[in-house]
Amino acid sequence: MNTASRIGTSLASYTGAILKNALITTLLFMMGFAIAGVPWWFLTGLVCGLLNLVPSLGPILSLGLGLYVQFLGSEDWMALLWVGGVWLVIQIVDGFVLSPRAAGKAGVNPWLSILLVLAGGMLFGPLGMLLAVPVAAVMLIIFRAVRAR
Repeated sequence: MNTASRIGTSLASYTGAILKNALITTLLFMMGFAIAGVPWWFLTGLVCGLLNLVPSLGPILSLGLGLYVQFLGSEDWMALLWVGGVWLVIQIVDGFVLSPRAAGKAGVNPWLSILLVLAGGMLFGPLGMLLAVPVAAVMLIIFRAVRAR
């Protein structure tokens, strides 16, 4: 029972951290798009933040949406570069700060989580990227429980 409760706690912590990351990312998109002058920045930032939850495909779709909305509002190429810059900064913050911290909440080393997500993506695609950290957390808890006995 102790192992099961540890698994539940770990997965709940990870899920909570992922939801906080989504909120932070959404707010960053909204602020960045407002600064970059994207029309409908609030709605566009909200949708891009939610899309960012989908591994691999979500960030690409959020870039496409941001560029598309900006292009509809203004055909200025510099404005499109600003949107791309905002997207790039958010992806760097999400990939190297927010996501590894979420993995740390699950009990997985943050640096190891980056490698696990990459390996999961190469082996199993987007689903592998999504499940890499939770599966590793469960396996670590079970391994530690077996080793302790």
